Amino acid sequence: MLFRNTLAQSISRLSGYAFSIILAPIMLAQLGLATFGVWAVTGAIAAYAGLLDFGISRSLSRFVALYETRGDRAAMRQCVGLGLIAVTAVSIASAIAAALAAPVFVDLLGELSVAEMRAVLLCSVAIFALHAYRAVVISMPIGIREMVPPSVAGLIGNVLNFAFSVGALILSTELVHYAIANVVADSLGLVVTLISLRYMSQPFGVAMPSRALTREVLGFSVKSQVNWIADLVNLQTDMVIIALLIDVRAAGAYEIAARVVAGVKSLGLLALSAMIPTATAHIAKHGRAVIADFYRRYTRQTVAIAFPIFVVTSISATYLLVAWLGEMPPDASEILVVLAMANFVNLMTGVAMTVSMGEGNAGIVAANSTLSAAMNVVLTVALAPIFGLWGVLFGTFIAISASSVIFIWRFHRRYGVPARHFFEAVGPAAGLALGLAVPFVLWLVGFGEQPGSRADAALPLLAFGTLYTVPYWVAASRLELLPVRLRLPFVGRRPAPAGTLGR
Repeated sequence: MLFRNTLAQSISRLSGYAFSIILAPIMLAQLGLATFGVWAVTGAIAAYAGLLDFGISRSLSRFVALYETRGDRAAMRQCVGLGLIAVTAVSIASAIAAALAAPVFVDLLGELSVAEMRAVLLCSVAIFALHAYRAVVISMPIGIREMVPPSVAGLIGNVLNFAFSVGALILSTELVHYAIANVVADSLGLVVTLISLRYMSQPFGVAMPSRALTREVLGFSVKSQVNWIADLVNLQTDMVIIALLIDVRAAGAYEIAARVVAGVKSLGLLALSAMIPTATAHIAKHGRAVIADFYRRYTRQTVAIAFPIFVVTSISATYLLVAWLGEMPPDASEILVVLAMANFVNLMTGVAMTVSMGEGNAGIVAANSTLSAAMNVVLTVALAPIFGLWGVLFGTFIAISASSVIFIWRFHRRYGVPARHFFEAVGPAAGLALGLAVPFVLWLVGFGEQPGSRADAALPLLAFGTLYTVPYWVAASRLELLPVRLRLPFVGRRPAPAGTLGR
């Protein structure tokens, strides 16, 4: 079931990132880098509206899974009701704030008139609200581990969004028209999601939340929200700081690199996409004794999938961006490499954080996320005036990397997991992924140069991807690092001879 649910969610998420990557060069060509940067910054600001729901919408699937294990269907329906109330309140407050803040954003960013900025901000809030409503609605099927129907609906929604976005860019070069098209597409996507609920094995229901349930969900969600805040700080706040202290075009370049890294991270962490409800149900049924084995097994498989994706993206960054965009925005390749390597370190914590959330211990995640966010804000604000863009990048890298190491140490200490579990799970994949990158880095230092066109970048990009991926896949299959379904069958370890003890 975990594999099926992971595959279903992965298709929906990856299609969204794929369409986003395809759309970026079209947006740059039609809108220009400065207007693209405005769209990125207003979207980042709108994302902060999610702070106002105290993390409820992002925590519901965990509680649906918990109450389903207990057989409490009334509580499951109350979870959905609580989420709808929270999202509605946040959306109204955010819309009022967006309407009033338009003149301030015009003064800070320029590019648009006050009326245009107000329309774009309101559209950004509407897009946030529609996504939040969808997150609440699909918390029920995700919580009961029936993720295929909402994932199919998500795929259809992504197709609608891409089609409307391209259509708007073809018909107009105005950012307002593009924003409105996105609102219409996401509205239709929500309708498709509601229709998909008819295919659940259990009826979808909504009920007014009780005070006891609200307190229980809030106690967990407020802590879990901190991890999401850290993600905002580490990416979205960086973009805002770059726009305000450096240049809105630099913020556009940052957004381009961040889109690539977000897509790569989604691809690399496919195994985690359906894991929180699964971990919650597993621990609820069998107790904490299963945590150590669960952590070691899935960390080994997750990093074995994710590490090579981040590494090959980093070594081919220049070719990737030129092949994608047709030209290289200033500093985009450097931004991409730094963000990719920061997330390379951070993804080592993926399963540990998932297990902690599944067990209900959001506090350990919240404390670490607070540390990461605080470090990032202090370092980026301190270093940006001195080193410019590089100050922001180094501050982000140090904050993400250091907080990741601290979290792993705290996780092992809290759950009594031996340190060797971490090194056994992470070491082989990290050594293999980084070791195979050395020849490519040496070639880039000695002979690499920026390609002048998509055609010039396409062949090196294909060569880098093939010459890196094939040896890694063979070696990782041979070392049994990958999940069984992803291993190459013809390179597996041979069975031990008769009369000997196989490993």
